[in-house]
Amino acid sequence: MLFLIVGCNNGNKENAVNEFSIHLVKDLSITEAMSKKLNDLPLETIPVLTDKEIRTYNWKEHEFTMKEGISLEEKLEGIIPGSGGKPFVVVVGIERIYLGSFWSNSSSQFYAFDIPRISSMWLKRSDNDIYKINHGKNQNPRGDTKIFEALKGLGKIINY
Repeated sequence: MLFLIVGCNNGNKENAVNEFSIHLVKDLSITEAMSKKLNDLPLETIPVLTDKEIRTYNWKEHEFTMKEGISLEEKLEGIIPGSGGKPFVVVVGIERIYLGSFWSNSSSQFYAFDIPRISSMWLKRSDNDIYKINHGKNQNPRGDTKIFEALKGLGKIINY
C-alpha cells in the first residue's frame, strides 16, 4: 500500500510541470492570424516543436538550442515560404501564451509584423543550432512567467 501512495505522489509532481510546445497555425496567413483572438486560432494537432526537443533555453537572450540530431530547419522544410512566414502559437500545458511567426532570412517582410519571430534559412540546411526568438517593437510576450516556470521546471533554463 505504501508503494502505491509513493508512486501516486511522484506522478503528481511530474504532472505539475507544464509542457512547452510550439504549434503552427492551420491554414491562416500571419495577417489573418493577427486579426483573430489567440484562443480562436486553429492550431495543428501535433506541435512543430516541444520541450523534449529543446536542449537549453537562454532566458535573458530568448535563444534556444536543439538536442543533438534535431534540426528545426528540417522540421520546417517546405512549410516556411521563402518570401514570407508562417504563424505559430507558443503553448504551455494547454494554455496559449502568444502568437509568433517563423520567417525565412531571405524575406524582408518580417519587419512589417509586430509579433515575436524565429528566423533562419528554411530553404537551405543551416549548421547553426541556436535559434533566437526576436520580439516586435511594441510587444514582448516572451518573458511570460508561465513559459519561464515550465522551462525551468523541465531543467531547460540557463542564464536567468
